[in-house]
Amino acid sequence: MVYYTQGKYSEASHSFREALKLKPSLSKAEHFLGMSEAKSGRLPEALPILEKAFKNPADYEWRQQTGLLLIEIYSARMELDKALDILRTLQKSYPSSPEVLYIAYRIHSELGAKAVSGLVRADPDSARLHQVTAELLESEGDFPRAIEQYRRAAEVDPKLPGIHRALAVAILNSGRDEASRLEAQKQLELELAANPADAHSEYQLGEIYWGRYQYGEAVKHFARAVELLPNFVDALIALGKGWTAQGQPETALDFLRKAVEFDPENEVAHYRLAQVYRKLGRNFEAEQELALFKKYREASASIGAIYRQVQRNPVIGQTVESAQPPK
Repeated sequence: MVYYTQGKYSEASHSFREALKLKPSLSKAEHFLGMSEAKSGRLPEALPILEKAFKNPADYEWRQQTGLLLIEIYSARMELDKALDILRTLQKSYPSSPEVLYIAYRIHSELGAKAVSGLVRADPDSARLHQVTAELLESEGDFPRAIEQYRRAAEVDPKLPGIHRALAVAILNSGRDEASRLEAQKQLELELAANPADAHSEYQLGEIYWGRYQYGEAVKHFARAVELLPNFVDALIALGKGWTAQGQPETALDFLRKAVEFDPENEVAHYRLAQVYRKLGRNFEAEQELALFKKYREASASIGAIYRQVQRNPVIGQTVESAQPPK
């Protein structure tokens, strides 16, 4: 154990083996032998020991570290399916562990890269590959080139699910003038013609009408989005802002409460709730919601830049600014 804590893993392995010769029932010694072998780079020797230790409920104290080492070994052997199985187990047992969350990001990134590589080999001019390229460009803020790739994908396969919506969102992100709205609206209508149950397209149409100050039409589309997808938080918040803009804060309150129920850390939902409570004269509750808004706004600000780099949002989400009625 002293050798292990000092990072002298070869010496630790030798001592653990000697201990097990004297007393084979020392499960903890076997467990640490597996970890020492892995950290010494002797992966073939470490693998069977770690696999056995990971399944032993008595070794829960070191299960996270064992699982992480197993994932490293499986990844090195390109056995990503096995790595993913271990990861799922760790996520259930340690949902808030930074190490587990990081390895989850890394494994899914590797799986994504592997899938894209497969797409390139399978069909370099496929609609899906153009879509993936567009999503990557969009995540980097290059909306003009993303639009080109989405258009190419739609040309190759006009019936590709979600492609017209994705194109519409890219168009809206590249410009909010009326010409952009009209073009995006056309694409969203094409999407709904092919898939009438697409809640995200209904939501985006609501945003287009909101941008035109047509609150009644906007609320219809937001309501349809929630009807199709009851836990659609952005649509619930949008309904809240829509009913507030039409002078019905009592109606808005129900939808905003549901938004907070589904996503308790959503800063925009708390901000909108604070506004509605203020309009209803419920100042104490308004202050409570405003405090929660500030708390989550400060927390999200520190990770916002990183989140934007790794998260591809399929819809334009609600913001504090967009939550306010246009003037």
